Amino acid sequence: AMARLGTDKFVVEREKEVATRLSPGVFPTGRQSEWSAQNRTLTHSVHPLTNSVALCVAGKQPREQLKTEIRVYEQDQRIYVCGFGTTPDERLSFINDTHAVFSAIQSIMDARETHVGVDALLRMSALYREAMLRQVRVLQDARDSEFVRSESDVFQAMHAVWHLLEIVYVTTNSGLSASVVPYYMEWLNFNFPAPAAADGERIIGSSPDSNALAQNPDVWPYVQKLALRGHVTTVANMLERIAPAQVLSAAASRWARELAQTARDMPLASSDETSGSFNARWRRWNSGLQSMATNIGSMLDKADDDALSALAMVVDVMRGDADSISRVGDTWQDVLGAVLLYSEPTAQTERLPALAQLVLEQFESDDFTLVDRTLAALVRHELPEFLVYCNQIDAWLSAHVSDLMQHI
Repeated sequence: AMARLGTDKFVVEREKEVATRLSPGVFPTGRQSEWSAQNRTLTHSVHPLTNSVALCVAGKQPREQLKTEIRVYEQDQRIYVCGFGTTPDERLSFINDTHAVFSAIQSIMDARETHVGVDALLRMSALYREAMLRQVRVLQDARDSEFVRSESDVFQAMHAVWHLLEIVYVTTNSGLSASVVPYYMEWLNFNFPAPAAADGERIIGSSPDSNALAQNPDVWPYVQKLALRGHVTTVANMLERIAPAQVLSAAASRWARELAQTARDMPLASSDETSGSFNARWRRWNSGLQSMATNIGSMLDKADDDALSALAMVVDVMRGDADSISRVGDTWQDVLGAVLLYSEPTAQTERLPALAQLVLEQFESDDFTLVDRTLAALVRHELPEFLVYCNQIDAWLSAHVSDLMQHI
């Protein structure tokens, strides 16, 4: 039996990637939006005994019911017979688990005959992400092979993409004036943890006292990375370990202690606090950092002090200096996170595209990985490109992202 595929503008653009593998493509080149707007969808029929599927164009409504004539394209007259791959054994449990989630959402839709609420979407999304992480653990326990490593990379990439999608379009898109910043930082540090905890353990382990720690060439870059990622408590702990070192100048020792306390005093927003109250606390805190940067800068103008100069970079990152953040950050995700955290701590989702564009312009896009491109398209709200990149990561991801977007 022929089954209708519910294609909307997101799915249609996603299918451009599929079309590049068919000759000629399902869609007229460069006319995808027009194609979708003119009463078109796709239907398919799966052969019951083989791995083939027939795909063709069909109308969303019978042609006789249309008030105006639509343009007929050459592709409308074709039936495409395609093959599809089998699911690897290693994925079977994942497919079963996620299919159960998908079916539950369809049941909710059928029962309510309306849109799925935010709470239900969040539960669905959390279950999908749990299944992805569970699959990563299964693969980590499996016998090492090129396939297992590749699959592990794919599922970690899928989780990073899905997690950010959840934040941008569900968690902070519920009509409430919720800041995206804490959610973004949680996403960043969970999916791309840095700096490595092992690096900190190595630095501490190889430095038996504060003098050795202060002279360790890796300590200041490590503290700067901690500040960039918002690990301010760990920044304070490290500075308190360094400050007593006799090899430091009196100024470096003093400002290390001052900055440690300032890091501990960093304001955190709470649900029972008004935005005005939080912004006032934030301005006072940031003003203290600005004064600290000025004082340290005047000291550095008079004398060279490597430790004080390195400390000044930490201060500059935490006060939201864009140039300093860009120098310390290795990836655009790092830089965007620090800009949000230290310059716009109350930013909402609507600010992401503009901020992301400013940050992305600092990086060479030719060096981006597929995951970089996917995440960049997501934060800039470039949904057609986002769906194409999702499909390149994995067909499961693009299919289920399309389904989620239909319910929002």
